[in-house]
Amino acid sequence: MSKKSVRCPYCASLFNNNEDLSKHIDRIHLGSGLLEGDVGKF
Repeated sequence: MSKKSVRCPYCASLFNNNEDLSKHIDRIHLGSGLLEGDVGKF
């Protein structure tokens, strides 16, 4: 991993950047929108 990796708040997996983390959360945890600011469904 790079020096500035980001950690998933749900499963603690590490990613190289926020874009990779967002894609992971979209696929695995929640569906799209959370990191982009769409909290309407929560």
